[in-house]
Amino acid sequence: MSESHEEMLKRAERLKSRTASNKKDRSRKHKKSALGQAEQNIKDIHETYTSVTGTIGWLYGNVIRPVISHPWIRKPFQWYRTLWERIVYVTDKDGDEAFSKQRAGIMVLVTLFCLYLLPSFLSGTVEFFWDTTRMATTYKHQETWYLGKSQEIDAQGNVFSAQGCESIRCTDQTSIYFRIKPSLAHHIWSLYHNKNIFFPDYVAAGIQNDINKCKVTGYGVRWKFLVRNWDVYPQILSVDCAPLTENEIKQSEGDLGDGR
Repeated sequence: MSESHEEMLKRAERLKSRTASNKKDRSRKHKKSALGQAEQNIKDIHETYTSVTGTIGWLYGNVIRPVISHPWIRKPFQWYRTLWERIVYVTDKDGDEAFSKQRAGIMVLVTLFCLYLLPSFLSGTVEFFWDTTRMATTYKHQETWYLGKSQEIDAQGNVFSAQGCESIRCTDQTSIYFRIKPSLAHHIWSLYHNKNIFFPDYVAAGIQNDINKCKVTGYGVRWKFLVRNWDVYPQILSVDCAPLTENEIKQSEGDLGDGR
């Protein structure tokens, strides 16, 4: 009786393993079939949709909503809505407000144009405050610099570079690069001092391709760490240059020969 019982258990185990194997085979064949692949694709799409919507929901609830609900952020949208309603709705003959498609179309075009200009306006505003802050804290008038040459480095932005040293004897440790660029702060400075807007190319043209002794008005710290790692260059606003004479150059060469 015990042997038959054991045989029944072994038979049940074999049947169980065979059933599991057949199930795996059917599952494998189903996955390889067109219907199985379609089901898998639908499952992948559903999982992707669930994860994406969950991420968007979390971002909206934890990041976007707190930001847009802030009074400083909400105020411009409220102002625009008021402006929109004031412009696109007109009073008809009966004294009722009517929606004007023509005014709405013009308002949309003006809005798109303003949005197109917005990045430039924001970057220009940041640059203006950055330049005025540096100018107010590091402004230097009529400093003596020995400048060798200037060159255009950004034709589209009208930006120039100038290089030189504080003395005729120039080393890698005493050399410096300046930038000459147009900006709102520079235009305001030039209008006040020169009664004209700022022209970087004219300033750069005053530095001849020679060794020049220049009186430089500008601003900005001269830390090489800022120049090399952050591109924060000192700026030139005006120059008054004269090429060195041969006697001055020879005297400098003599000083170098004497080790002075």
